Amino acid sequence: MKKNKLKTFVLTLTVFSLLLMSVTQAQTTEKPIIVCTTNAVGSVVEALLGNSAEVLVLVQPGLCPADYEIRPGFVEAVSKATILFKQNIPGESWLDGLLEAAENKNLKLVSIPGIYNTPEGAKNYIRNIGGNLSQTLDVNLDSQITQMISEVDIVSSMISSQAQKYNASNVKVICMAWLKSFIESAGFNVIATFNPPETLSAGDITALLETAQTEGVALIVDNLQIDTEFGEGIASQVGAQHLVLTNFPGAIPNTETLAKMLRYNAEQLFNGTVMWQSAFALNVKNVELQNQLALFQISTSVLIIVVCVEALMILSQRKRKQ
Repeated sequence: MKKNKLKTFVLTLTVFSLLLMSVTQAQTTEKPIIVCTTNAVGSVVEALLGNSAEVLVLVQPGLCPADYEIRPGFVEAVSKATILFKQNIPGESWLDGLLEAAENKNLKLVSIPGIYNTPEGAKNYIRNIGGNLSQTLDVNLDSQITQMISEVDIVSSMISSQAQKYNASNVKVICMAWLKSFIESAGFNVIATFNPPETLSAGDITALLETAQTEGVALIVDNLQIDTEFGEGIASQVGAQHLVLTNFPGAIPNTETLAKMLRYNAEQLFNGTVMWQSAFALNVKNVELQNQLALFQISTSVLIIVVCVEALMILSQRKRKQ
């Protein structure tokens, strides 16, 4: 009887130990939750960590951060998160309310400010985010960071080559203000910018039109996350090309990383430049043809007048002889 009780006790202890090991293992292998306010940060975190973490991006890449609304599911996620990355931009004013609702005292809040939509800015973002992840999660991300920076360098080299090929420094641009840094980094000449269209007065719009006309602007560039049609009206009136660039990765297919976003935006600029140069050359040719036609018409009119005068002179001479 005692032996049976002993066996039962040992068996129970073994099962309990196995269950305890399973729970402990599950806890240690549970993926950390990383929350990012925008995909400028989220895309970098996802690329660095892959499937080893649950990454939640609060503002979808097609939206302006100011348009975000707090959702109950996001409050729960933040309450369990290990790290929350924010860009520290004006559009994230809603973040304080979310953090207060989540009540996560163990949450590490990391600000990643600065420009990210230029090659140098993107590399700084990658290093900053990678360094914080490595320190907080105790992981070595050196190879991933090096690979991502290499991808940005390849795009940067392409941009420099194309800028030289198309003489970008002589291509005049008017753009949404938040795209200026990237467009100038690509070698283009930004001569004016505009804020979100709903903040512009009639005088602001008139000034933009006058600048575009007097300066011979080639490209008018809108920001996808703000407005996609405002610049089109100006471009149509001044004969410029209208373009739409994205300020966040993932808003357009094949722009899922910072490097891919930079490549996409650069390609839009250079393709737009080619189209404008072609249209400009065609307009010049049309003007030349019109001038040649006008000259031909004038020459023909003069010739007709000369023929008529000569005919009158011959007729007059004949009458005198009679």
